[in-house]
Amino acid sequence: MKFKVAEDVDAPIGFVFERMTDFSQFEADVKRRGADLRRVGNWTRIAEGVQWRGAVQVRGKKRKIEAELAELVPDESAKVDITVGGMEAVYQMAFIALSPDVTRVATELDLKPRTLTARLIIQTLKLARGRVVRRMTRNLMRQGNQTAAAWRQAARG
Repeated sequence: MKFKVAEDVDAPIGFVFERMTDFSQFEADVKRRGADLRRVGNWTRIAEGVQWRGAVQVRGKKRKIEAELAELVPDESAKVDITVGGMEAVYQMAFIALSPDVTRVATELDLKPRTLTARLIIQTLKLARGRVVRRMTRNLMRQGNQTAAAWRQAARG
């Protein structure tokens, strides 16, 4: 099952890529929602192959999560492979320069169940597809607005 959203950000592609691939903000968001997520190997610089492990709450039950940055192409794309319980997911971000100061960020989340429980979760998500897409759009818009504000601040100062 795939979910796709896109947002135009008023900042150059290099700046947008740098901000959107700073996973420390994502880690903080996930931890605020009650997840236990740790960097494997205590890495400090983002690069292909970096990993996270931990546990997240899914449908009222704590499930193991593993994630790896599978692909990182500067100013172009990033891909994270994720395993949560019996489900595999691929989260991709593509960065497209629409002009020197506007960048489109297109994200895609592809979920694949590997167990019966995961299939049931996917069925529930199919029923709530609109709500999931709205939530993804809202999160991407928030990130985009923060990035554009940071760019305006950097351009002024």
